[in-house]
Amino acid sequence: MCGIAGVVYRDGRRPKRERLVRMADRIVHRGPDEDGYLERPGCGLAFRRLRIIDLHTGSQPQSNEDGTVHVVFNGEIYNHQELRRDLISRGHRFQTESDTEVLVHLYEERGEDLVHALNGMFGFAVWDERRRRLVLGRDRVGIKPLVWAETPDGMAFGSETGSLLECPGVDDEIDPTAVHHYLSWGNVPAPLTMRRGIRRLPPGHIMVWEDGRKDIRPYWHPLDSNATVPATYEEGREQLRHLLEDSVRLRMVADVPLGAFLSGGVDSTAIVGLMSKRSPDVHTFSIGFSDDPVFDETPYAREAARFHGSRHQECQLGAEDLREAIPGILDSVSEPFGSASLLPTFVVSRETRKQMTVALSGDGADELFAGYNKYLGEVYRGWYGRIPGPLRRGVVDPAIRALPASRSSRAGEIGRKARRFLDGVSGEAAERHEALMRFAPPWEINGLLGEDPGAHPGLDIVQDLHADFDARGSDDTLNRTLFTDLRLALPTDMLLKVDTASMLNSLEVRVPFLDHRVVELAMRMPGCWKMRGTQRKHILKDAVRDLLPPGIQKRPKAGFDVPVGEWFKTSMRDLFWDTVRTDGAVPLDLPRLERWYDEHRAGRADHSKILWAAFTLRWWENRESVRSAETRDLTRTLEVV
Repeated sequence: MCGIAGVVYRDGRRPKRERLVRMADRIVHRGPDEDGYLERPGCGLAFRRLRIIDLHTGSQPQSNEDGTVHVVFNGEIYNHQELRRDLISRGHRFQTESDTEVLVHLYEERGEDLVHALNGMFGFAVWDERRRRLVLGRDRVGIKPLVWAETPDGMAFGSETGSLLECPGVDDEIDPTAVHHYLSWGNVPAPLTMRRGIRRLPPGHIMVWEDGRKDIRPYWHPLDSNATVPATYEEGREQLRHLLEDSVRLRMVADVPLGAFLSGGVDSTAIVGLMSKRSPDVHTFSIGFSDDPVFDETPYAREAARFHGSRHQECQLGAEDLREAIPGILDSVSEPFGSASLLPTFVVSRETRKQMTVALSGDGADELFAGYNKYLGEVYRGWYGRIPGPLRRGVVDPAIRALPASRSSRAGEIGRKARRFLDGVSGEAAERHEALMRFAPPWEINGLLGEDPGAHPGLDIVQDLHADFDARGSDDTLNRTLFTDLRLALPTDMLLKVDTASMLNSLEVRVPFLDHRVVELAMRMPGCWKMRGTQRKHILKDAVRDLLPPGIQKRPKAGFDVPVGEWFKTSMRDLFWDTVRTDGAVPLDLPRLERWYDEHRAGRADHSKILWAAFTLRWWENRESVRSAETRDLTRTLEVV
């Protein structure tokens, strides 16, 4: 696991080392073990390394025998040994045991089509010196990030936006559309970033930059693969188990200590179970919240650890421990993050990194096999529709709207979910889907930002993804929803969170459920295999039933979250208002925030998500204004290259 950055110039000039060092220094947390640089006519590459594979000879950038192809790479190629054997049989000579060198020779063999052969998580850059061509590639589902920006002289790229801000001429103004998405959903969908001039390469895409022109195109679609459609439920279950076993096997290869996150949910317990079948010495890690049992999953994690005999360690935190960590975490991220689950993810990554360099996690299963509560919405909608209209409008809806909504109690949580169900019960499929994603209605976000009250850019994105699914000949309602979340929410929310939190601690996290073979199989399974009545993840639970203790088989879904909404009412109240009331480039309507805050504090509504999003947005703005001034001052002292 590493961090990469670089620049290309249309006029063929050779970049200066100082600029590349500055770009690499912004991502030193991604690779604290060593750095590496390459300056060639027209291109410069920078690299920060976290040693995982081939500890002694795996330095980057790496080049081919005659020095005409150069690569920097962030991630892991899990089938690199198989690819290496094939390339050697074709006459290629290797100097290292690293997976990076496989990319060098695979590019020589296949050009930009090398991506089709890779099983892994990656963001890479290949500089073809003969053709003066740069190829950028990102893994199929977006586990690893990759961003780029045009400059007056060419282009810059990197693992994080911070590196690109070290390049003169990058438009660093805040993108208003990105802000709207962020406050609506808590994330910014690709290709946008919070910076107007910086774009994210979408998952499953490559970019080819040649002769000053760029071409961005997809190389993978989860519904367009050659994966065999299981003929029966039993066949699908067996294929799923086989692929999960193989995915875990591939992801347990490392030359450093390796463990796993264990929450005690179905997904992480299944991964630990599969690891335990391959190794008698599996280390597992979890965190608990000693003063808030609503958010504490450690009893389930202990049960799973005992069941599989793992060497389990847990870190018990109080609310004050997490609150004290917030400023440091928010000061470290390159872009604001709209889910407070970043906080516990950061802490479990920090604690795991004290002993391990690599951890496996159960992320991705919910989006593939319908694990979230929101996927029950269509089931409940059918039941709700049987209630006579006058009774719904006159009795049921007002009663639900009158329920208290809070995450601090079981009753408040029931009210919160019931009211959220009403938000997504009407309209077309895409409208219902988007309603369950958002933190506040579009007219409220528009009012907060002082925008056109009719603007609703998020709905267009969801509608396009629904249309993409429908165009491939399926009318499976559940799979349409899962497909949209796989393409939209997963890479910009869950995976970005895990990459951000783990890389801030120099920890590599691997996600076996997101092996592209598992994804392709899941997307071909009928939705009725995944959800039976109100039982979610049915086929997954069936496939790994022997790996789940009885208590975990039946436990309800729990999110990995913290009670920031309650903290805003009490211990973080002053910090919240001191932050959101500062001036910033993004206008925030304070009376509207005050109304939301009062409703939230009184328990009349749960506005924790939108309040957190506004808080983190303004915090990020304040920090970036200081950092931008420092960068501009330093840039004046450097030769513009």
